[in-house]
Amino acid sequence: MQLNLNDYPRIAVIGCPGSGKSTLSRKIAAHTGYPLIHLDYENWQPGWVPTPKAEFIAMQKEWIAGERWIIDGHWGGTLEVRFSAADLVLCLDLPRQVCAWRVLKRRGKKRPDLRPDVIESGIFTKDFANFFWFVWTWRKEAAPRVHELREQYPNVKLVHLRTRKQVRELLEHTLTKH
Repeated sequence: MQLNLNDYPRIAVIGCPGSGKSTLSRKIAAHTGYPLIHLDYENWQPGWVPTPKAEFIAMQKEWIAGERWIIDGHWGGTLEVRFSAADLVLCLDLPRQVCAWRVLKRRGKKRPDLRPDVIESGIFTKDFANFFWFVWTWRKEAAPRVHELREQYPNVKLVHLRTRKQVRELLEHTLTKH
Protein backbone atom coordinates (compact mmCIF):
# COMPACT_ATOMS: atom_id res chain seq x y z
CA MET A 1 0.00 0.00 0.00
CA GLN A 2 1.31 3.41 -0.94
CA LEU A 3 0.12 6.65 0.64
CA ASN A 4 1.24 10.18 0.01
CA LEU A 5 1.43 11.41 3.59
CA ASN A 6 1.33 15.01 2.39
CA ASP A 7 -2.32 14.33 1.53
CA TYR A 8 -2.98 13.51 5.20
CA PRO A 9 -1.80 16.27 7.53
CA ARG A 10 -3.66 14.89 10.58
CA ILE A 11 -2.83 11.26 11.34
CA ALA A 12 -4.07 9.11 14.22
CA VAL A 13 -2.24 5.85 14.89
CA ILE A 14 -4.43 3.52 16.93
CA GLY A 15 -4.63 -0.15 17.81
CA CYS A 16 -3.86 -2.83 20.32
CA PRO A 17 -1.15 -2.27 22.96
CA GLY A 18 2.07 -3.86 21.73
CA SER A 19 1.10 -3.57 18.07
CA GLY A 20 3.85 -1.06 17.24
CA LYS A 21 1.88 2.21 17.24
CA SER A 22 4.65 4.28 18.80
CA THR A 23 7.37 2.87 16.57
CA LEU A 24 5.29 3.45 13.44
CA SER A 25 4.38 6.96 14.61
CA ARG A 26 8.03 7.88 15.21
CA LYS A 27 9.00 6.71 11.73
CA ILE A 28 6.20 8.66 10.08
CA ALA A 29 7.02 11.77 12.13
CA ALA A 30 10.69 11.53 11.15
CA HIS A 31 9.66 11.32 7.50
CA THR A 32 7.01 14.06 7.50
CA GLY A 33 8.25 16.44 10.17
CA TYR A 34 4.73 16.51 11.64
CA PRO A 35 4.51 17.11 15.39
CA LEU A 36 4.19 13.79 17.23
CA ILE A 37 2.12 13.38 20.37
CA HIS A 38 2.28 10.13 22.36
CA LEU A 39 -0.89 9.77 24.42
CA ASP A 40 0.86 7.51 26.94
CA TYR A 41 3.48 10.20 27.53
CA GLU A 42 0.84 12.87 28.03
CA ASN A 43 -1.51 10.78 30.17
CA TRP A 44 0.76 8.90 32.56
CA GLN A 45 2.36 10.90 35.35
CA PRO A 46 5.01 9.47 37.75
CA GLY A 47 3.74 6.41 39.61
CA TRP A 48 1.35 5.60 36.76
CA VAL A 49 -1.04 8.31 37.91
CA PRO A 50 -3.36 9.20 35.04
CA THR A 51 -4.17 12.74 33.99
CA PRO A 52 -7.80 13.48 34.94
CA LYS A 53 -10.02 12.46 32.01
CA ALA A 54 -11.58 15.90 31.48
CA GLU A 55 -8.11 17.44 31.34
CA PHE A 56 -6.87 14.69 29.00
CA ILE A 57 -9.80 15.31 26.63
CA ALA A 58 -9.20 19.07 26.73
CA MET A 59 -5.54 18.51 25.84
CA GLN A 60 -6.54 16.35 22.88
CA LYS A 61 -9.02 18.93 21.63
CA GLU A 62 -6.24 21.50 21.67
CA TRP A 63 -3.89 19.21 19.73
CA ILE A 64 -6.43 18.30 17.06
CA ALA A 65 -7.00 21.98 16.34
CA GLY A 66 -3.49 22.04 14.85
CA GLU A 67 -2.91 21.93 11.11
CA ARG A 68 -0.59 18.93 11.17
CA TRP A 69 -0.11 16.20 13.72
CA ILE A 70 0.44 12.56 14.44
CA ILE A 71 -1.23 11.31 17.58
CA ASP A 72 -0.11 7.89 18.78
CA GLY A 73 -2.39 5.91 21.06
CA HIS A 74 -5.67 4.12 21.09
CA TRP A 75 -7.29 5.25 24.34
CA GLY A 76 -10.78 3.98 23.53
CA GLY A 77 -12.51 6.38 25.93
CA THR A 78 -11.25 9.37 23.93
CA LEU A 79 -10.85 7.74 20.52
CA GLU A 80 -13.64 9.69 18.85
CA VAL A 81 -11.94 13.01 19.66
CA ARG A 82 -9.01 12.08 17.44
CA PHE A 83 -10.89 10.00 14.88
CA SER A 84 -13.32 12.82 14.10
CA ALA A 85 -10.50 15.25 13.33
CA ALA A 86 -8.10 12.92 11.53
CA ASP A 87 -7.55 12.77 7.79
CA LEU A 88 -5.93 9.34 8.11
CA VAL A 89 -6.30 6.68 10.79
CA LEU A 90 -3.79 3.85 10.81
CA CYS A 91 -5.22 0.98 12.86
CA LEU A 92 -2.69 -1.64 13.94
CA ASP A 93 -4.62 -4.83 14.61
CA LEU A 94 -1.87 -7.42 14.71
CA PRO A 95 -2.39 -10.96 16.04
CA ARG A 96 -2.81 -10.99 19.79
CA GLN A 97 0.15 -13.34 20.22
CA VAL A 98 2.44 -10.73 18.63
CA CYS A 99 1.06 -7.91 20.77
CA ALA A 100 1.14 -9.99 23.95
CA TRP A 101 4.77 -11.02 23.34
CA ARG A 102 5.80 -7.40 22.71
CA VAL A 103 4.04 -6.26 25.89
CA LEU A 104 5.83 -8.97 27.88
CA LYS A 105 9.22 -8.01 26.39
CA ARG A 106 8.90 -4.35 27.39
CA ARG A 107 8.17 -4.99 31.07
CA GLY A 108 10.59 -3.20 33.38
CA LYS A 109 12.02 -1.10 30.54
CA LYS A 110 11.94 2.57 29.74
CA ARG A 111 9.97 3.47 26.64
CA PRO A 112 10.49 6.60 24.52
CA ASP A 113 6.73 7.13 24.42
CA LEU A 114 6.54 7.42 28.23
CA ARG A 115 7.95 10.07 30.56
CA PRO A 116 11.47 9.17 31.72
CA ASP A 117 10.26 8.55 35.28
CA VAL A 118 7.47 6.16 34.20
CA ILE A 119 8.73 2.62 33.71
CA GLU A 120 6.68 -0.42 32.78
CA SER A 121 5.93 -2.10 36.10
CA GLY A 122 6.41 -5.69 37.19
CA ILE A 123 4.86 -8.57 35.34
CA PHE A 124 3.06 -10.19 38.28
CA THR A 125 0.82 -7.33 39.38
CA LYS A 126 -2.96 -7.25 39.30
CA ASP A 127 -2.87 -4.16 37.07
CA PHE A 128 -0.61 -5.92 34.62
CA ALA A 129 -2.85 -9.00 34.58
CA ASN A 130 -5.82 -6.78 33.71
CA PHE A 131 -3.79 -4.97 31.06
CA PHE A 132 -2.59 -8.24 29.59
CA TRP A 133 -6.20 -9.49 29.41
CA PHE A 134 -7.11 -6.27 27.58
CA VAL A 135 -4.34 -6.96 25.05
CA TRP A 136 -5.50 -10.56 24.64
CA THR A 137 -9.14 -9.56 24.04
CA TRP A 138 -8.54 -6.26 22.19
CA ARG A 139 -9.76 -7.45 18.79
CA LYS A 140 -13.05 -8.68 20.22
CA GLU A 141 -13.65 -5.88 22.72
CA ALA A 142 -12.11 -2.68 21.30
CA ALA A 143 -11.81 -3.15 17.55
CA PRO A 144 -15.58 -2.97 16.88
CA ARG A 145 -15.56 0.66 18.05
CA VAL A 146 -13.10 1.49 15.25
CA HIS A 147 -15.58 0.15 12.69
CA GLU A 148 -18.41 2.15 14.27
CA LEU A 149 -16.33 5.32 13.98
CA ARG A 150 -15.47 4.51 10.38
CA GLU A 151 -19.18 4.53 9.59
CA GLN A 152 -19.74 7.76 11.55
CA TYR A 153 -16.84 9.54 9.83
CA PRO A 154 -16.70 8.25 6.24
CA ASN A 155 -14.46 11.15 5.18
CA VAL A 156 -11.61 9.75 7.30
CA LYS A 157 -9.34 7.31 5.47
CA LEU A 158 -8.91 4.21 7.62
CA VAL A 159 -6.04 1.84 6.87
CA HIS A 160 -6.41 -1.39 8.79
CA LEU A 161 -3.10 -3.25 9.22
CA ARG A 162 -3.40 -6.83 10.46
CA THR A 163 0.12 -8.23 9.95
CA ARG A 164 3.73 -7.16 10.47
CA LYS A 165 4.18 -7.63 6.73
CA GLN A 166 1.46 -5.07 5.98
CA VAL A 167 3.11 -2.58 8.35
CA ARG A 168 6.52 -3.15 6.70
CA GLU A 169 5.01 -2.72 3.23
CA LEU A 170 3.26 0.48 4.29
CA LEU A 171 6.55 1.87 5.56
CA GLU A 172 8.55 0.72 2.54
CA HIS A 173 6.10 2.09 -0.01
CA THR A 174 5.13 5.26 1.83
CA LEU A 175 8.38 6.46 3.33
CA THR A 176 10.67 5.62 0.44
CA LYS A 177 8.54 6.88 -2.46
CA HIS A 178 7.73 10.40 -1.30
